Amino acid sequence: QIGAGTAWASNLDGHGVKVAVLDTGYDTDHPDLVDRVSLSKSFVPGETIEDANTHGTHTASTVGGSGAASDGLEKGVAYDADLLIGKVLGDSGYGEDSWVIAGMEWAADNGARVVSMSLSGDTPNDGTEPMCAAVDSISQSTGALFVAAAGNNGNEATMSCPSAANSALTVAAVDGEDH
Repeated sequence: QIGAGTAWASNLDGHGVKVAVLDTGYDTDHPDLVDRVSLSKSFVPGETIEDANTHGTHTASTVGGSGAASDGLEKGVAYDADLLIGKVLGDSGYGEDSWVIAGMEWAADNGARVVSMSLSGDTPNDGTEPMCAAVDSISQSTGALFVAAAGNNGNEATMSCPSAANSALTVAAVDGEDH
């Protein structure tokens, strides 16, 4: 649906690019992620990088999974990228803004060119709150591209941070018919 096959045919598979995924961590034994993650860190006090929630494992696999669990049929969009995984949301799926900001800084400091964040707040925002300001500041100082979920509330008027940041690439979801 997003044209990954066309990109792969042009050798655009993430090779040589550091991509950070900031979420609920990852399953370090998942076949699609074994030997794919070069650096990981938990920013959640008292929790390891292991993903008891499963959302982080899903997003990391979507970004850069090898496809090993499906015999190569369902590999990540950037399956050859150098993955960095930051756990910024607890196993409950929630976290503090300070954890997310610390993860964003860590990702950029470790050379991530793209930072994927399939997370959002629950309060509509105009892009001026601290997490959005951090996205803009880190983007400006490092050139990192922050890709953020538009949110789960169903329309543009409910976008929150980090997706409301001026420099964020905000992504929404569609169904199989592009609705």
